[in-house]
Amino acid sequence: MKKRSVLCLVLAAILALGLVGCGGGSSSAAAYPDQAIELVIPASAGGGSDIMARLLVQIIQDNDLCSQVITPVNKQGGGGSAGQAYVNSKSDPNYTIFTINDAHTIASNVSETRPEGGFTPICMLAKDEVLLVTKADSPYQTMDDAIAAIQANPMGLTVGCADQLDKICVFDINNSYGVEFNNVYFDSAGEIATAIMGDHVEFGIFNPSECASLVEGGELKALASFSTERCAAPLDDVPTFTELGHDDLVFAMSRGIMGPAGMSEEAQKYWSDIFEKVCATDAWTKDYVEANGLTPTFMNYEEYTTYYEENEKNLVEKIAVLGE
Repeated sequence: MKKRSVLCLVLAAILALGLVGCGGGSSSAAAYPDQAIELVIPASAGGGSDIMARLLVQIIQDNDLCSQVITPVNKQGGGGSAGQAYVNSKSDPNYTIFTINDAHTIASNVSETRPEGGFTPICMLAKDEVLLVTKADSPYQTMDDAIAAIQANPMGLTVGCADQLDKICVFDINNSYGVEFNNVYFDSAGEIATAIMGDHVEFGIFNPSECASLVEGGELKALASFSTERCAAPLDDVPTFTELGHDDLVFAMSRGIMGPAGMSEEAQKYWSDIFEKVCATDAWTKDYVEANGLTPTFMNYEEYTTYYEENEKNLVEKIAVLGE
C-alpha cells in the first residue's frame, strides 16, 4: 500500500506538470510574438521611408533579433494617411507596426486617420535635419541676401514644399524674420530640386539626404539649417539659423515606429527593445544614419510617448494657424 501511495503521488505530480506545459496554467501562453508581423510603410516603394524600413527589417533578420517573419507592406497615399487607415483596419493590434515621421503625424490629424486615443508610440529612431536651399549660382548666396530680396518684394519669391511639414518651416521663417515668402507645393523633393535648377522657384525645403549630393556636385546651395549644430559634410559650411541670430528656428523631423491603437504594453515594450538593439548596430549608425546626415536620437517607448504627445500638439496647432 505504501509503495502504491508513493507511485500515485509521483503520477499525480507528472500529470500536474503536463497540464501546466500543455495549457493548464498561465505560463502556457505562447511567448510574444507567436505569428508573423507586418511593418507598414505609409509611402511608395523606393522612397526614403521605404529604404529605411527595409533596412530595419534586414538588420533584425541579420542579427536574429526576432523569431518571426517581418513583412514590409507599402501603403502610399494621402501623405501617410492611407497607410494609417490600413493599420486601423487590422483586427489584432499586436502584430502590425508602422513607420512614422512628422509629416505623417500631421496627415493623420488632417485626414482624421488618427484613431480615438491615438496610435501606440514604440520608439524614435532618429531625427532628420532640415535646410533652406537655393540654386548654386542663385543671386541669393546668403540668408541675408534672401531676406533683403523678399523684404523688397513681399510674396515675390517662392519656396518649394513637398508636404505640410515643409509649409510649417516656411511659416516659421516668415514669422521669425517678419517677411512673406510664398510656398509652392510639389509631390517630392526631387521635383523641387528640378524646379530650383530650372529657375521655376527660388528656394526649397530639404532634408540632408535629399540635397547633399546636389550641393556637393555644385548644383544647389544650402543657405541655413534648422539644426542646433551644423550638419555633417558636405553641409558643414552651412550656418544654422541659431548662428544667424534666430534661435527660434530650431527643428528636425523625427522618424519613429508606431503601433496601432490598443497595442498591448507587452508588444509595445518588445518592439521598443528590438529597435533599441537595431539602433546600436553599425549597419544603422554608420551605414544609414551617418551616411544620410541624420542625427541619432533613439527614445524608448516611455520617452517617445511623452515626446510624441507634445510634438503632435505643437504640429496640430501650427497647421490650424495655416488653415490646413
